[in-house]
Formats: sequence, C-alpha cells, structure tokens
Amino acid sequence: MSEQERQHIFIVNPVSGKEDAGRSMVPLIEKAAADCGIKPLFEMTKAPQHATELAEKHAAEGRPVRLYAVGGDGTLNEVFKGAYPFANAEVASVPCGSGNDFVRSFGVPEDFLDLPSLLRGEAIRIDLMRVDEGICAAITSTGLDAEVAYNIPKYRRIPLLGGTMAYNISIVERLLHRMGKLLRVEIDGKVFEGEFLIATVCNGQTYGGGYRAAPMASLEDGILEVILVERTGRLRIAQIIGKYKRGEHYAQGQIVPEMQDVMQYHRAKEVTILPLGPEPFILNVDGECGPAPRLYAKAMPLAAQFVLPLSLRG
Repeated sequence: MSEQERQHIFIVNPVSGKEDAGRSMVPLIEKAAADCGIKPLFEMTKAPQHATELAEKHAAEGRPVRLYAVGGDGTLNEVFKGAYPFANAEVASVPCGSGNDFVRSFGVPEDFLDLPSLLRGEAIRIDLMRVDEGICAAITSTGLDAEVAYNIPKYRRIPLLGGTMAYNISIVERLLHRMGKLLRVEIDGKVFEGEFLIATVCNGQTYGGGYRAAPMASLEDGILEVILVERTGRLRIAQIIGKYKRGEHYAQGQIVPEMQDVMQYHRAKEVTILPLGPEPFILNVDGECGPAPRLYAKAMPLAAQFVLPLSLRG
C-alpha cells in the first residue's frame, strides 16, 4: 500500500507538555508530511477521552488509517483504546508530553520526533493490558510511585521543570509522609499479603519520565512483569530509588541480590491488587492517576498495531 492510499490522522492534545502541542508540533508535522507526499488531517482534542472517540470514529470508517497520538502517554493510551479493535488501524506516537515513557521501550522520544522517519515507519503488533479503566499500554501501578505521579501536575509547568525533575520533586514531597499500604496481591491465582511501598504491573519498560521499572519487559511476549517493593525505611528507599530509576534492580533474570530483601519480581498473565483497608488507593494507568478500589491487569497478546520509525526498523 502506498502512503497516499492510507489516511494519516493526527490527534493532537493541544495542551500537552510544557509547550502547547497544538502550537509547536502542527507546523512541523505539516512540513514533514508535505516533504513525504502525505496529506495529514488534524483533530484537536477538547476533553478527556475525546482522543478515544476520534480514534474510534476514523478507524470505524474501514479504510486503512494511521492514527498519530500527538501528546503524552495519556493521549497515546486514549488513541490505543479507540483504535485497537480495528484491523485497519495503526497507532503512532508523536511524544510531546511530560513523560513520554511508552516509546522508551523501543528507543528514545527523539526517535519518534524524527517526523520523516516516523511517517515512513512500519507497524508491528504489540501487547496491551486490559484494566478496569479500559486499556493500559505501558504500566499500571499503585503505591509511592502512583502517589508521586498524582502530585506531578502541580509541578510540571513550572519553568525549568521537565517530566523527570517534576517527578523527583514529587518524590521528595511524598517521602515526608507515611508510606506503605497493606495490600492483597493475586498473581495468576497465587496470593500475597503484606505492606508494600510499590506494586507495579508492567507491559512496557518505563514510566515516571524515564524510571526503568521493568528493563526486562517485552511488548511482544504476552507476559506482564510484576515488581513488588515491600515497605522499608526512608534511608533504604533512598538507596533503592536510584537503582530502580536506572533499571539496575534487575539482572540475569532476577532481582539483584542486594535488593531481594525488599523487592519481588513475578511474571504473570493476570494480576489483581486490593487494598486491605477501608480507603481506596491511588492508581496509575499510563501516567493518569486517581483514587481506585483496585488494580486489575490482564495481558492482551498482540492486540494492537504500533508504528516504529524507519530508523528503529533497521
């Protein structure tokens, strides 16, 4: 199929990132598309979940279509949600949000911001996760990480504070309060109960603006990676966070020996996590956070088509 036969729809979150994507990205996309002989169509989102409605509308028309999520991981999640049931629909990412973590499972955000390479890219089939909120592409979690992410919006538009810096400041704030929750964790029918600092279920490798929670994760194996961090003291947390960020908590198929006293690793197809208390916890789904009664995740093998830039396809 020639690119002239496929529709190229750019679903733009106009307020994504530190600079409004509608103002900064659209002219660049228009120029790159013209250079590639492609006529783009732009759709601007107006409210939460509007990207899902737009993706579903264009995919349901039945023609071959490539749907570009121009925004952050939340916008990409919404586009996947609308597009994945349709065999004629591919999803691409123009990562211009605060974290841009999903694409880090394949390269770096700059690879996907090379617009000519992206426009000429090819789709591969990837896994998604079924969650109570619909679909999760990269990571869903609860605990310290979700609570930190829940506070990030109040920092990320402050001058000089990018996604990772806002995340780090939110961590410092959270460390000043009591941490850890009693949880019931069910992994493919096996049950664990305890007080956990973090419980993370990963399809992709990275979240929080570059924290490599699951360096072992593959988006093409139909398996979820589960990381559980037990409650521990603040000094120990400080020792853990740096290695967790760099993905150095895992090596040679297991948690590294110096962290096995506080960290567990499991592989699963289905996970349910419940708070053992009257209050809901904060749940993170692809960077979107809020109170929830549980975390549920089930692997959806090869459920979607995702476009890799030409530079990453070898």
